[in-house]
Amino acid sequence: MEYDAVVFDMDGVLVERTPSWVFDEAATEALAAAGIDDPTDYEFHAVRTLNADPQAATDHFETEHSVDFPTLWSRRDELVTDKQATAVARDEKTAYEHAAAATKLSVPTAVVSNNLQRAVETVLGAFDLVDRFETLYGLAPDLSEHDKRKPNPVYLRQALDELDADDAVYVGDRPSDVAAAHNAGIDSAFVRRPFATDTTFDGDEPTYDVDSLAAFRDAIYGS
Repeated sequence: MEYDAVVFDMDGVLVERTPSWVFDEAATEALAAAGIDDPTDYEFHAVRTLNADPQAATDHFETEHSVDFPTLWSRRDELVTDKQATAVARDEKTAYEHAAAATKLSVPTAVVSNNLQRAVETVLGAFDLVDRFETLYGLAPDLSEHDKRKPNPVYLRQALDELDADDAVYVGDRPSDVAAAHNAGIDSAFVRRPFATDTTFDGDEPTYDVDSLAAFRDAIYGS
């Protein structure tokens, strides 16, 4: 099928997912900078991945430590970005095979990621991929961005508007990417990397289920 735009997720699609140590170290250092050297499991994971309600975490850190959680979270985000650059420099986060070829298309392309905006620009820049795209969307280092993560299609829709696209496809590696595409009213492609071999879908099924970017390109343009 011919589309008028193709939008890609970044991590797990164009480049490898971020090593876990990035989030571990960012949480530890952000907490230490806030004067919390011996966090509880709840506190560590709230800062590592925000696996708690944002308002509950905000109330907890204010009550228990007199710490402003949104400020702490912003510091964590900045550290996550900086440490991803280190992971790239160490070859611990590399571009996938066919990433350059798959993004060199005859239609406009974009990136919409749950990663941070500066990280998206930094990581793709390290692999000379930035110029492949008309626009790049990541999250700002701000707690308010938490609700804008996929499957929320807010940034996907903004990218489609910027590309003036009516019939697009979104390429991701998680069920939330497929759901975001559905929520935006477009087709989806699921890249089934080795870490996603057993992934299933509770709701929306992807339009394409492929094992590589080369296979995705063949699926929409023919081999």
